[in-house]
Amino acid sequence: AAAAHDPPVLLNMESTPEFMQLPLEYQGYCPWTCVARGGLLIPGRPNELGVVRYAGRFFVFAHQGALDKFLDDPELMRRSVLQLAKTTAPELIHLLRLQDDVPGASIKELIAQDGRRKELERVGAVARSLAKNSAEGGAGSAPYDGEDSALVPGKRDCGTSTPTHFVEKRIDVNYEWNEWALRRRALQTTNTRKCVTTGQQTDQSHFRRENDSQVYLPKVKVTQTRLDKGTSAPQVTQFVQGLLGAPAGPQPSKYALHKTNKPGMLHLVLEPGASQGHEVIGCNGGKSHVF
Repeated sequence: AAAAHDPPVLLNMESTPEFMQLPLEYQGYCPWTCVARGGLLIPGRPNELGVVRYAGRFFVFAHQGALDKFLDDPELMRRSVLQLAKTTAPELIHLLRLQDDVPGASIKELIAQDGRRKELERVGAVARSLAKNSAEGGAGSAPYDGEDSALVPGKRDCGTSTPTHFVEKRIDVNYEWNEWALRRRALQTTNTRKCVTTGQQTDQSHFRRENDSQVYLPKVKVTQTRLDKGTSAPQVTQFVQGLLGAPAGPQPSKYALHKTNKPGMLHLVLEPGASQGHEVIGCNGGKSHVF
């Protein structure tokens, strides 16, 4: 009991080593805002305003004014929060973790009590309105119909209905009326069937996601180039014949330029592709035989 009357102490981050691990009361919501605004829950700002320690509990606030009001009378603020949770907003008992302060509280029972309290207040208001009308109107006043239109909420009848038999839609999403589109689809299917799917797996990719790829095989094409052709020029060899003298016999060499015993110039022509006995015109109008 003595600890409940200890003065509140303001803690900040510099003076408290375990400032971020403190268990905040009311789940970190501002108690002054909850009482002043009829159950409105606004988170506190401990990093900017600090934390107030009172009765072994830690409270945070949304602004400096709320902090000053709590420091003036912290016990009154605590009782106000409990009274608000018991009478007007029973849902705050579980939202703000007030089960220890309200033992045995049930949300269902609190809501039922609140409903009975409101019903008693409504009946009392109707009785007071009836007494006031009787005093003002006297015997000529209108009879009381049992309900006060200003206090009883309006009621409306509403209902929903669904069709018994739903209209079934038979739509073929793969239907195609265009003949060219059908041909295109057939060609795509044919090309897909001709393709080859390959895959590989290594030791590192074992038990991992499989990747598949599909490619078109390259086509083999052959081209033919132009034919190569060439020509070979005749090879002419010249040398002097008969320097060692005329050969024995009455006839000189048939390759001498003049049929004399003097040396002469001999022309030998090598023409590739020429047949044996083909005559080739040599220098100075002479002729040579290919052999």
